[in-house]
Amino acid sequence: MKKQKICIIGDGLSGLTAALVLSNLDIDVDFIAENKQEKKSSDPRVTAISPSNFKFLINYLDIKDSKFFWPCKKINLFYEKFNHLHNFINFSEGSKNLLYIIKNDNFKKILFRRIKGKKNIKIINKEVKKVDTKNSCILFGKKSYVYDLILLCVGRSSKIISDFVGKRYIQKDDKEIALTSIVSHNINISDPRQYFLKEGPLAILPVNEKIFSFVWSVSNKFQNKNINDLVYNKLKKILGNKTNINLNKIFTFPISFKFNSIFSKNNSLVLGDGSYNVHPVAGQGFNLIIRDIMKLFQFIEYNQSLGLPIRDSEIIKKFVSSRKPENLLFGLGINLTNSFFKQNKITSPIKDFILKDINKFNFLKEMSIKISDKGIFQSLK
Repeated sequence: MKKQKICIIGDGLSGLTAALVLSNLDIDVDFIAENKQEKKSSDPRVTAISPSNFKFLINYLDIKDSKFFWPCKKINLFYEKFNHLHNFINFSEGSKNLLYIIKNDNFKKILFRRIKGKKNIKIINKEVKKVDTKNSCILFGKKSYVYDLILLCVGRSSKIISDFVGKRYIQKDDKEIALTSIVSHNINISDPRQYFLKEGPLAILPVNEKIFSFVWSVSNKFQNKNINDLVYNKLKKILGNKTNINLNKIFTFPISFKFNSIFSKNNSLVLGDGSYNVHPVAGQGFNLIIRDIMKLFQFIEYNQSLGLPIRDSEIIKKFVSSRKPENLLFGLGINLTNSFFKQNKITSPIKDFILKDINKFNFLKEMSIKISDKGIFQSLK
């Protein structure tokens, strides 16, 4: 049988990861990247990867790449009440790691370096004009190229995605933005912290003991304020006034919960932010994407073991049936969590009652750790 070929459009983390993982199958991959990865990026964000997903990914990386991932054994959650921070729950598994955190810039460089070394991956730096889902082909100018499978990893703001998805989606826009930057400091912070503040949830994600990235979700009204002073003062209050901190440039990103009803057509499939995007409060967005890629890998591998083609097969149908319910439940659950912790005079007494002794319920903590690590359905097995 003729060697099958797939196309992956998009050079973000989703596209890079999909290209690297799927290239380990007996297929050829055209990886279409509009931007050259060699150029320096100014992305201040980090990615937190669960232990099971890290175990899966590290199989496709060099052993030396593991030094870029910061292992974390504890996660502490705080809730602001009357201008005081209460540590209402802490997660730990003894000597086991709960998360592996890496700078997005470093992660992209690692993935791209590995992709360049794969003989069955062809990197194409061109802009895709159109995706013809009916004929399973893409268009560069006047030329069209046919594939057995087309993966769209181009993000939610892409015109390709809007044309593909149309107006069928579930969306909740709380008119929030995420503030994020890299911070250096003079104290030791080894593990992540999540603060549910009156302005919105703020996560501290260390990349080593002296540097962390933060993500603070706030109302978009804060765009009109002096963000640098706002963030600096808040971090000083949280970490202590004697802490010396140095803020890099602060970036802002829009936040909304959106889940597309349609993310597959014939032999084309949307992966990553283009299919759904969730609130950053739980840091689970990329973990969902890794599970998507893992499941797609398994379905393609199974087809190949039976000598079946990728094109016009049941692969995409099985993938959607397998992943769509969990991703929707995760997105709704994360959105509900964010709503639960918002300051409200009516619900705050109930919230205080629930959170008062929640750290004593080990069963809930263990289940939360399992779900965050392996997903909803896998953790129940």
